[in-house]
Amino acid sequence: MCPDEGKGTRGFDGGGPFHMNRFRREKRAQRKHRLKLRRRPVNILASLLTVMTLYCGIASAFAAITGDFRKAAYLILGAMVFDSLDGTVAKLTHTVTEFGKELDSLCDVVAFGVAPAILIFTDFIKVEQSEHTIIAKLGGVMAIVFAICGALRLARFNTFQSERRDYFTGLPIPAAGGAIATFVLFVHELEMPVAFRVLAPLTLMLAFLMVSTVRYPKDKMKALVFAPSKAFPIIVVFVFGIGIFHVLSDYSPSVALFPLAIAYVLYGIIDTFYLRVFRKQSWLAQTQVENAATGAPASTDPAAQPKTGGLL
Repeated sequence: MCPDEGKGTRGFDGGGPFHMNRFRREKRAQRKHRLKLRRRPVNILASLLTVMTLYCGIASAFAAITGDFRKAAYLILGAMVFDSLDGTVAKLTHTVTEFGKELDSLCDVVAFGVAPAILIFTDFIKVEQSEHTIIAKLGGVMAIVFAICGALRLARFNTFQSERRDYFTGLPIPAAGGAIATFVLFVHELEMPVAFRVLAPLTLMLAFLMVSTVRYPKDKMKALVFAPSKAFPIIVVFVFGIGIFHVLSDYSPSVALFPLAIAYVLYGIIDTFYLRVFRKQSWLAQTQVENAATGAPASTDPAAQPKTGGLL
């Protein structure tokens, strides 16, 4: 056997020094990355506000189990306030971290997914005790579907859409939980006897919207900017809305909250419908005019449409 046989390739096979050096470099880079993550600052105020969101969700579940539905609904609305504050504080202090994002998502699942689901379930149980109907026995199914769709909505957002700045894809889970809470306040204030028959389709609609591709505005200031031709009619609608809100708030402030929640839910549906129907028709008409001027064949491929927004 030649003395040099097998020595020239040891630096490139699985057991040579070249492989060992590369392995050490990779391990060293991984340690540096983990150390960098540990040393990232954590915003205590934003984290405490996020924890308060979790507290409100747990307290709401306790209140619903004991039959205090009004308190349970108000605690979910309180969780919405804390959820909006923690993100605002983190952005103002430029301390948006992965820790904060993960903590916020976990707290949102409890406060706006599990807590409203328990509220739905317990409200249906109360009805089932008095009315032995098929609808009254579906409370558990409605609650499970709502909570699972909320978790899927958050997982999809964190994985694919957290970097988007213009819009949310699907109804945000705080808005869905808030709609359930305001509806409970609305029907308990008005003492509607058939409320559970409305709660069932409302729950399914909100669950579907959370996992749908319906767009909801993410930039709140940009959402209020419209073309001049649309601005005046929208202002008139808002004026009438303010009048209705004033009348309802005189009767009870809790009654006025549900129309506001439903208005936000319907806004995304209308905006998406406008985007997919009217903008497509406008694009087809413009394409036909351009093709007639240039003599090119007409194209009806929707994929060639410009990627523009809806009403915004």
